[in-house]
Amino acid sequence: MKKVKLFIGLIILVFAGLIIYQNRDFFFVKQALSLSLGVKTWNWTAPAVENVYYWGGCLGIGLLITGYLGLVSKLKAKKTIKSLNKTIESHLEMISSLKRELEAFKSDPYHKAYPESDDQPEETLATSDLETQAGSAGESNSGESKTGEEDNLDQDGKTKSVS
Repeated sequence: MKKVKLFIGLIILVFAGLIIYQNRDFFFVKQALSLSLGVKTWNWTAPAVENVYYWGGCLGIGLLITGYLGLVSKLKAKKTIKSLNKTIESHLEMISSLKRELEAFKSDPYHKAYPESDDQPEETLATSDLETQAGSAGESNSGESKTGEEDNLDQDGKTKSVS
């Protein structure tokens, strides 16, 4: 890739030299630049210089400005990368601390809510209680009750006083 870039750069330089050589009459004529700001005493005239030097100066200034902007963008990108790397490090530290906490939680037998396999979580007590209550409520509405306690409940679910 470097050889291709070098080859393209040489072609551009050859064409620029060819344009200057074929237009020698324009580029090697001396001209003086003047600046007038509208007031008679504010006139400024530069010494007569060949046009090729004006063109070279403009090209040089353009290269300097482009180089400066490229350097600024590179430094800004470097600062952003450094900031993002710090963020990654903090996230990795948080992940490792959470993994340690999870391992401590998994190794404690009193806090195990799920079985060893990660495929299916074990039903919690509250979920299974709700299902049995819903199932028994459906059965009591149909007239079939399994326990006598369900017969002692009123419509709000409170226990009736039986005398």
